[in-house]
Amino acid sequence: MINSPLFFSQKLRQTESAAAGLSLMHRAGEASASWILKHYPAAQIIYVLAGPGNNGGDALITASLLQQAGKTILLRLTSPSITADAKNAFAKWQATGGQTILATPDHADLAIDGLFGLGLNRAPSEADGQIMAGLQALGCPIIALDIPSGLMADSGAAPGAVIHATHTLSFISHKPGLFTARGCDVCGEISLHDLQIPAHLYPEADGYLQNHAPVSVGQLLRRPDSHKGSYGTVGVMGGASGMSGATLLAGRAALHIGAGRVVLGLLDKTLSADPVQPELMLHSAEEALQHPALSFMLTGPGLGNSAAALATLRQSIASPLALLLDADALNLLAGSAELTAAMQERSSPSIITPHPAEAARLLHTSTQAVQANRIESALTLAQRYKATVLLKGAGSVCSDGQSWSINASGNAALASAGQGDVLSGIIAALAAQGLKPLDAVQSGCWLHGRAADDWRRAHPNGIGLTASETISYARAALNQVLGAY
Repeated sequence: MINSPLFFSQKLRQTESAAAGLSLMHRAGEASASWILKHYPAAQIIYVLAGPGNNGGDALITASLLQQAGKTILLRLTSPSITADAKNAFAKWQATGGQTILATPDHADLAIDGLFGLGLNRAPSEADGQIMAGLQALGCPIIALDIPSGLMADSGAAPGAVIHATHTLSFISHKPGLFTARGCDVCGEISLHDLQIPAHLYPEADGYLQNHAPVSVGQLLRRPDSHKGSYGTVGVMGGASGMSGATLLAGRAALHIGAGRVVLGLLDKTLSADPVQPELMLHSAEEALQHPALSFMLTGPGLGNSAAALATLRQSIASPLALLLDADALNLLAGSAELTAAMQERSSPSIITPHPAEAARLLHTSTQAVQANRIESALTLAQRYKATVLLKGAGSVCSDGQSWSINASGNAALASAGQGDVLSGIIAALAAQGLKPLDAVQSGCWLHGRAADDWRRAHPNGIGLTASETISYARAALNQVLGAY
C-alpha cells in the first residue's frame, strides 16, 4: 500500500508553476462545486467567503458554478482580488450576474471558506478574525478550500483565529499541516483533489502520511524452525516506588507484540512476579542491566528522578544494546549535558519517544515552540541526540533526522494514563524482533493508533479506553496486517 506524499508550501508552489498552463483555479473550482453538489445536494443557500488571493479565486469559481447549478449564492469578498487569476475569476462572477454582500448573512445551509489558502504565514488580523467568527457562528457545515483559513499549511500551527471546517478539500497534494497539531482539530474530514496534474510535474515529496502499516512489518512473520530466543529479549528499566505500573504496562505490551522474552528491571523490587502477566521476569534494576540475554533495552517507564534512576539511565546509555528512552529517562536526559554527549557518542541505535512537553525540555525551549513546528522539532531532536524520534501527539511525527512521516492512525481515546508506556513497549518489541529503528517507530506508532481506531468503532464517543485494553487491540491489529502477507 502506498502512503500519501506530503509537500511543504514551497514545493507546492513549484508544482503550481510547472502546471501553470492547466487552468488550476478553474479545475479547483470545478472539483469543489462537483463535490459540494454530490455531498450536499439539499443545500440551497450557500455562503461563500472569498479572500483576495488565489484561494479566494478558487472560491469565486466554485460560487459561479454553484450559481449556474441553481443554488442561491451569498458571496462576501473581503477585499479586492490581487492576483491575475483571482481578478479573472471575479470578472466571470460579475459577468454571470453575481452580486456580493458586505456582511455575514443571518442564515445559510452551507458555507465555503476561501479566505486564506496555502500562503498564509501569520495570524489573521483582528478584522479577519471577526469575519471568520461570523462564518463559524452560522452553525452550518463549512467546506474549507485547500486548507482551513488560519491554519499554517507547513506546520499545523494556528497562531490566531482559525476556521473549524466540517470537510477540507485539499488541492494538488496533501499538506503536512492538515494532519498534525491544530490541523487534527480543525480540518474535519479531508479529501484530496489532485486537479489531474501529471505525476512528472511533482517534485520529490518532503515527507509522507503513514496511512498504512509499513511494509517492513512483513519481516515479523515467523519461521517454523524458531524459538523464543529468535525474537529478542527486551529489558524494561524503571519501576520506582509507586510507579511500577508504567513498567508493567510497557513489559506486557512488549510480550503481546511478540518479544520472545521480557525482563523488567525495577528500582523498587517489591514485586517478585506480575500476577496478570506471569511470563514477565522481574528483577532489580541492577540485576536486569546485567542480564546476559538482553537484546534491546527500554528505559524510562516509571523510572522517577532519583539518584538510582540517574545511575540506571547512565548505564543504559553506556550499554552496547539498542536503546529506547521514554518518559522519566527523557527528563533526566534533558537536564544533563554529560548524558546528552553520551547519547551523541553511542554507536548502537537509539530511539526517543517524547511528548511535546518532554521534547521542549530536550530542546530547551517551550512546548508552544515545539507545537508551532512539530516536524522541525522532530528533525532537530533526531540530529541533536543521534536518535530516531517519535514526537507524540495529534499527528505524531516520526523522523531519523533526514526523513520524516506523520502518523495517520489514532484518535483522542488515547488521551489516558499509561498509553505512552504501552507505545514504548510496542516499539521495543518490534525492534527486538529485527525491525530497523525508523521502521519500528513508524510501525509501532501506527499499530498503537490503529488499536484505538478499532476500539472506537465499538465506542464511538471515544471515552474510557485504558492502556491495558489497548495492548490486546494492538496485537489483533498486528496479526490482521500480517495476514495480508
